[in-house]
Amino acid sequence: MQTIYFLYLITSLLSIVFYKKPLFAQKIGFGLATLISLYATIFFFSHLHETLVWQLPGNFISAPLFKLDSLGMFFSFLVSLIAFAVSLFSFDYARFYEKKANLAVFASLFNAFILSMLLVISSDNVFSFMLLWEVMTLISALLILINDGKGASKNVMIYLGIAQIGAFCLMIALLVMASFAGSFEFSKFAQMDISFSMSISLFILLLIGLGSKAGMFPFHVWLPLAYCQCPSNASALMSGVMIKVALFAFIKFSLFLPQSVQFGYILLFMGALSCVFGIIYALISNDYKASIAYSSCENVGIIFLGLGGAFYGLGTNSPAIALLGFIASLFHILNHAVFKSLLFMLSGNIFTATKTRDMDALGGLHKKMPITSIIFFITVLSICAIPPLNGFASEWTIYKTMVMGGINEGIASRFFFTLSIIALSITGAMAIMAFSKVYGSVFLGIARDAKSIEEAKEVSATRLLPLGLLASLCVGIGIFMNDVIKMISNIVLPLMPEATLSTHGFISMPIIILVMLSCGLIPFVLFYIFKANNKEARITDPWACGFIYNKNMQIGSNAFTGDIKKALSFLLRYESEVKIDGYFSKAVYTHKTHDLFWEKLYEPVIRYIMIGADKIGVFQNGRTNLYAGYILVYLCLILIFGYYYL
Repeated sequence: MQTIYFLYLITSLLSIVFYKKPLFAQKIGFGLATLISLYATIFFFSHLHETLVWQLPGNFISAPLFKLDSLGMFFSFLVSLIAFAVSLFSFDYARFYEKKANLAVFASLFNAFILSMLLVISSDNVFSFMLLWEVMTLISALLILINDGKGASKNVMIYLGIAQIGAFCLMIALLVMASFAGSFEFSKFAQMDISFSMSISLFILLLIGLGSKAGMFPFHVWLPLAYCQCPSNASALMSGVMIKVALFAFIKFSLFLPQSVQFGYILLFMGALSCVFGIIYALISNDYKASIAYSSCENVGIIFLGLGGAFYGLGTNSPAIALLGFIASLFHILNHAVFKSLLFMLSGNIFTATKTRDMDALGGLHKKMPITSIIFFITVLSICAIPPLNGFASEWTIYKTMVMGGINEGIASRFFFTLSIIALSITGAMAIMAFSKVYGSVFLGIARDAKSIEEAKEVSATRLLPLGLLASLCVGIGIFMNDVIKMISNIVLPLMPEATLSTHGFISMPIIILVMLSCGLIPFVLFYIFKANNKEARITDPWACGFIYNKNMQIGSNAFTGDIKKALSFLLRYESEVKIDGYFSKAVYTHKTHDLFWEKLYEPVIRYIMIGADKIGVFQNGRTNLYAGYILVYLCLILIFGYYYL
């Protein structure tokens, strides 16, 4: 594994060496990243059930040790797989940003970002983990700034602000766990002996620290800001695998704690909230990339529902529920990485062709970009959990976990699992509505703004190849779901050796496919037998109540979700404005939806911090003698603290 890390490091440095030849550096950086990621994917998959250890040579402060067990190997495989597809896509896509940023820097940061994620996964002590965690955050922030423009600095600061809140909670949790374990090495954390209240406190700190990076509600507000701002290949990596690194760390560290049923209840509740609120904001957004970003919050919620079932099983000593919960969570983590990175890369194809993210300006792109449209349609079916694709397979497994947990005795367990099933059902229905709107608004009908698509054309084969690869995985993973479940169970079983898994209770996807094909063919067979509907279809313009049909008569994305906005007005704040310059002028409608939690939770905190910062600013008065006094007071306080407490 050290060879893979070294190759990414060399590629990152090599890219920046050719700073003055950005186009050459782009080819070198993304080309080598593609080859290294392919090698890494094969390597980690072939060593999936092994444990690898590597010690960084040299005399360092903490003698960092890097270790991969089966769980870490699975997540490293996931990072490498998505990195391979995104790197190949970026080989052509990155040229779109030639005038906005130096492509040598872009390629260098891209490789460094992949390396940082792999190192975070394999890190085996507190010092190296936190250092690499912050490096990963910083590099991702710099990738956002590649697409520098209006509001970019503000969006990055919001992302970094929430990331630092999470990092603070995470560091506190790890330091407390290290003090109880008597070591900073993660391998010694299993020896902790802590009370129930301390265990709950540490679990909540881990949930805040790592859930904020994963985009869990209510820390989701950075998702649409960061993902919409940065290039689509960076968005694909951040949503596809960076948030999975946070989920990996959460699973790893939470398993060190004495297990309690309350862990499961907390995760089920937070997962249900993330599901519902994430898909609501995805549904009402008019920006297709923001809709995709908000759906990350929804899918993280679905993953937390699976983890809630898993930790509930551990807390109640029900290994069957725990095993199925972990399998369901890892299965959906795999599927979300595939279809979400695919969606962001497809959004990059749309934006480079149309230069807009406004769904109300688009339409009819299927005729201009048919292959992109077909792949987008397959991906939409996957994220909406339509059989026989992979999204359905993992969500069905999560439903099975919820039902198994809900039939246990106890009011609390039945309440939380019932709440989770209801939330997941609502989420599934609204996801179909949300992505029907996205696909229909972008690819179907007639362009609402003809200028936006007049230069649109299908992208190159270099970009389509990785998209086709991931789309085929969406289909293949769904069809062969039982084989994937067996593979994941072999990863999870070492965590609970007393559990066993039987695929007897799982559905057969080939049978579902046969049933669906039969249902689809029956009407045509009946039409043929009774010789019905055999007249040639008449093609004409849509009926427009006697008026000449035009593009403005189409149902736009706002009209599509108008009733939802009215029904949920108590949760959503949206503004509608109509501008008419004269009687014969065209009316211009503008709609804006506000994130309730940003306005009610984050903005007041930021406002009070700014007021406090202005008050503290009096200490920065430019007088050297006062600055020397500050240093003296600080040193005295340090000496007093060290004398009494160290």
